[in-house]
Amino acid sequence: MVDLSKRMGIISSIVKLRPGLGKTAMMKYIFLLQKVYKVPLGYDFEIYTYGPYASEVMVDIDYANHQDIISIERIIYPTGHSGYHLSPSSNIEMTVDKEKEFVSKYEESVQEVITLFGDKTAKALELATTIIYLYGTYTANHWSCTLETISINLCEIKPHFDIETIRNEYQHLDGLGLLERAV
Repeated sequence: MVDLSKRMGIISSIVKLRPGLGKTAMMKYIFLLQKVYKVPLGYDFEIYTYGPYASEVMVDIDYANHQDIISIERIIYPTGHSGYHLSPSSNIEMTVDKEKEFVSKYEESVQEVITLFGDKTAKALELATTIIYLYGTYTANHWSCTLETISINLCEIKPHFDIETIRNEYQHLDGLGLLERAV
């Protein structure tokens, strides 16, 4: 089990590099770091409405806000939908410094996740991380794990994604080598 301080260090480093990130995006970044990049954060992800989810991530985000490491601002979009923006707060530097060794060990991974996924919407992150989650689960259980199997099954559990979009994202992730790294 990774201690809370190390988790705060990673959350802080993400927010420093990508201020304005939403809670859902943070959830997906943490999933990618743990599942694909093997950052030992100890979260227990399961599939949920918007893709892989671990309630402990939300608890940790709220804790970081409570400790004045990050601040959480509620945003109302012109469409009427709402969301959150995470930004650095007064204790962020102290938190990153405290876990400098752990954070620096995974700094390249955090940077790569932000580079590869930083411009994706929450919906696009949901699709990418759900594909990765299913691929990892199917492989671990020795189930058929092909483009078609994953695409058809994902379309059944998330019908708001059309099959072609799913296939294209699967191929994109596979081309980046991220699916194999998630095993």
